[in-house]
Amino acid sequence: MTNTLERTKCEIWTRVMGYHRPVSQYNLGKKSEFYSRIYFKSISEDNLDFIKKYGSGVNNELAKPKLLLFTTNTCPKCPAVKNWLSANNVEYFAVDNTMLNFWELTKKYDIQSVPTLVALDNDGQVSWKVHEISQIQQQLVYQC
Repeated sequence: MTNTLERTKCEIWTRVMGYHRPVSQYNLGKKSEFYSRIYFKSISEDNLDFIKKYGSGVNNELAKPKLLLFTTNTCPKCPAVKNWLSANNVEYFAVDNTMLNFWELTKKYDIQSVPTLVALDNDGQVSWKVHEISQIQQQLVYQC
């Protein structure tokens, strides 16, 4: 009896051009594309904090946040808005629009683009909603 492990080759399949094929059969260019893919995490710390504090549903009776910032991982404008809000000590909750837990919120507040900052009153109703960083800055400076 020997202690050597027998290994079986594991073949990776993925979808390319509308059908599934093993990566080993790809041409050099497709292999390069496959191995250079960047995968992103869909759960961010902000979303986990939001779920812990307020729950994942929109009918939650816990205290509601005053400002919701709807973003996505791929939004080029969202980091600038987050940086500006943080630099000006504005308390908000970032909601990742791509997470299933928050699609209900996205639908409830009729979010059509990102970044979108939604201000809620004490009853959870929308006081105002703005989309561009200049509008967000103007609205928050006006409120102060």
